[in-house]
Amino acid sequence: MTAVAADSEGFAQSQIPSPLPWQAAQWQRLGAQWVAGRCPHALLISGQSGLGKRRFAEAFTALLLCDQPRHGLACGECRGCQLRAAGSHPDFTRVVPEKEQGPLKVEQIRELGEFVGRTSGREGARVVLLAPAEAMNVNAANALLKNLEEPSGSVIFLLITDHPSGLLPTIRSRCQTIAFPIPPQQSALRWLRESGIENEDADSALNLAGGAPLLAIRLMEPEAEETRQSFFADLGALTRGDENPVVLAGKWEKPAEGADLNMLLQFWQSWVALMLKSRSTDVAADPKIMGLLQRLPGTGPESMRPVFGFYDHLLKARALLSGNSNPNKRLLLEELMIRWAGLFR
Repeated sequence: MTAVAADSEGFAQSQIPSPLPWQAAQWQRLGAQWVAGRCPHALLISGQSGLGKRRFAEAFTALLLCDQPRHGLACGECRGCQLRAAGSHPDFTRVVPEKEQGPLKVEQIRELGEFVGRTSGREGARVVLLAPAEAMNVNAANALLKNLEEPSGSVIFLLITDHPSGLLPTIRSRCQTIAFPIPPQQSALRWLRESGIENEDADSALNLAGGAPLLAIRLMEPEAEETRQSFFADLGALTRGDENPVVLAGKWEKPAEGADLNMLLQFWQSWVALMLKSRSTDVAADPKIMGLLQRLPGTGPESMRPVFGFYDHLLKARALLSGNSNPNKRLLLEELMIRWAGLFR
């Protein structure tokens, strides 16, 4: 499988959509189910951001809608493939938020009723791709549940989620989960190098992305890198007492182009993880990370207990941002900034 450039959502644009190298086992298993006529009517494609879940879903959609698959992939040439590529296939619909990072509205889910209820336009499978699934509120999820409880024989739902815990248990229980763990480091680094990322940059970006290769590529973009460096500098100033946590929270509540608040918290989480790793293994880290460690009060394992606690707060904050509870971002960030400053007092 040839690596090609990926878009910001992790879907690689190619004539014949195909899974990524670390998705081979999931692809083979699901393909075998499809060939045997045992494909579930609803799939929950799950894993952290940046693992290529959307690319996997697009590749499987292409396979389902292809008239003459070849070697386990869509052919890219038949009428079904042409209609899909043109965005006019009558048996495929995509449900996404109307605004980036917005909710999936109950009205959007209810509109699926007409698609689900009609017969196939080309006497094959009909596919609903819904992402991100955790963007549904309770009303939207309940509306979808009605379709999942009484499935039409030819309809296959592909739900994509970075945070399955944000979904109703009744939704999860009616789907077969296709889980994507972090790929082995060497496999991810090999793919990044094949995508044109230099060795040192690939290693650094992959660590910052928590092992997610497609996110690592996104983090290498100039806008994201500039935002990251500025955010790190402000966090460093906060540790020295040179900045006010409430003022900084106002500054970073709505990041500049190239990042969002959840991504900033992921950067933060990665830096804290590097601090913990360096202190626990006595291995020197990046000079900037070592500078943070040197400003921490106390020595020995006990000095890191508050840092572990702060890491947990970051995880909870990211879960809130990714769910459908719509937290107050300003207050959330203020609390984190105040806690961070408190670690160095």
